[in-house]
Amino acid sequence: MVASSSIRFVEAALEATGDRALSYVHHGLKWLIRDHLLSLFDDFRTLSPGSDAFTHDDGTIVHLLHANGVLPVSSSLPPVLLKIWLHQAYPFVAPIVYVFPATHEGMVVHDHPFIAPSGAAVLPYLQAWQYPNSNLTDLARNLVKVFGICHPYGFIPPSPGRTDASLASKREAIDRLVAALHYDVKRFQAQIEEDKERLYNRQAKLRERAELIDRALGDLELEKLRSKEATKQMVDDADVLSNWLQSHGIESSLRMAEVEGFEAAGDSDRCLLENEAAANAIDDTVEVLAEALAAGSVSFGNYIKQVRCLAREQFFHRALVAKIQRSNGSLSQRAIC
Repeated sequence: MVASSSIRFVEAALEATGDRALSYVHHGLKWLIRDHLLSLFDDFRTLSPGSDAFTHDDGTIVHLLHANGVLPVSSSLPPVLLKIWLHQAYPFVAPIVYVFPATHEGMVVHDHPFIAPSGAAVLPYLQAWQYPNSNLTDLARNLVKVFGICHPYGFIPPSPGRTDASLASKREAIDRLVAALHYDVKRFQAQIEEDKERLYNRQAKLRERAELIDRALGDLELEKLRSKEATKQMVDDADVLSNWLQSHGIESSLRMAEVEGFEAAGDSDRCLLENEAAANAIDDTVEVLAEALAAGSVSFGNYIKQVRCLAREQFFHRALVAKIQRSNGSLSQRAIC
């Protein structure tokens, strides 16, 4: 039974004129609004009527009726404080439901599947609102079921056990599906954020490695240029040394020819003379190289390389001289005999 005070308030509000007049556009349906409200108060005694100014999202201010109070959910869950505003185009436009914290210290759960951050209820029932199949009483019953699935204050409802799918209503199945999808999306978003953070960290490491590689490539390129310059300098030094050795070798041979001052009698003597002169010239060259090394005109590496080549060449000259001398000695002994 609806309280008489509620009946009088609703009827007086609907009949009010002037500044206190309500903003409902369908004047012929005012008594339908009365019946829907009284039916709601009859089924949910904890709700009571009221009227006040309501500001829409676009800034429009209207004077509307509302039902406010606590909505009982179940014996194991606390009731929910809410206010149901009847839109100025009711019953053709769905009501507007706001949920409030039960206490000053309390708060509505963040990221609730059926409650927006503003506190407005976002229900499949409201989204699919269609008069005459939709009304305030069925809306309140749907709110009870929805809050039993996901309580606005964070209370975990007791497990209802396994429900036969054939016994569950289509509306309840949709509500549960919406809640499940909401939490799945939140989990996916959390996973995506973790993946993004991991990829950002990996990208930073890759950028750091790329910078290291670029610096290493720059160092290698610089070293390459330095190596080319050093190689060119070594080639130039080798050319200078080669020219210098050739010029000094020719002069030594000339001086040796002037000192000796005689001509070879035959091919054997000429060969002996040439190889002996070449061997002596190599000795002179090695001495000059030693002086150049001491003066810093020749690097130690080039000095060793040239000395090895000259020593090998001198060895062959000395061997040929020894062979010719042995041959000449044998011929002299035969002549004596």
